[in-house]
Amino acid sequence: MSKEVPLSSAEGLPAGQRFDKDYAYGAYTAEYFNGLLRKRKKLSQKWRYKWLDRCLDPQARDNIVDLGCGAGLVARHFLEKGAAVHGVDLADEGIRTAIELNKDFPLASFKVGDASKCDHLQSGTFNKACSVDVIEHCGHDVMLDIFAEAHRLLKTGGLYFVYTPNPKHWIERFKDWGFILKQDPTHTGLRPVKPILEGLEQTGFEIVENLRPTSMIPVFNLFEKAWSFLPGVGELGVYRIAVLARKK
Repeated sequence: MSKEVPLSSAEGLPAGQRFDKDYAYGAYTAEYFNGLLRKRKKLSQKWRYKWLDRCLDPQARDNIVDLGCGAGLVARHFLEKGAAVHGVDLADEGIRTAIELNKDFPLASFKVGDASKCDHLQSGTFNKACSVDVIEHCGHDVMLDIFAEAHRLLKTGGLYFVYTPNPKHWIERFKDWGFILKQDPTHTGLRPVKPILEGLEQTGFEIVENLRPTSMIPVFNLFEKAWSFLPGVGELGVYRIAVLARKK
């Protein structure tokens, strides 16, 4: 959504669309999504794919819903493995970017919409789902509704992967302190792992794995791995929250 919307009301939103006080309305422009495309070859993106493959193991037979698909990079990764992918994102610029990026894949489809309320999709349609770098952009109530929607859309036994920054990691701490790095202004909903796990269980999922990935930075990740086992400071070494859940 490129149109500026007041942060204190739903004025200017499409009819029927919920207002999220924690969503950075006006920030998700063509420039924002082009910036994501420029990072597609970076190690951080490959790190996402590593954990996606580790948890969801995308296959040609899969039908995957990408809730909060952004520029369509994760969708493309799945499509390249032969899966069918449907992506939903609130930002029209994101969907335009995703469509263009994946125009050569016949099993790709994308729609502008609220990932917490996908009325255009039938229940029990997909066998896998993901929200990759999504829930840090929304409020807690919206996060819960995204989880509930993932649960509705999945078949029984279907897998859901959630990947988001860990606010307790040393890089995120440095951002908060303004030390060298700057916090992403769209990351308005950064939260620790506990409310994420509780939210998934509350919406009907069982937790399959609560992974604790270190960063991809050589040498530093060796220290992070060591820190992650230490009481009191362990979260300093956990770069991302990465949770695999299953619909009961």
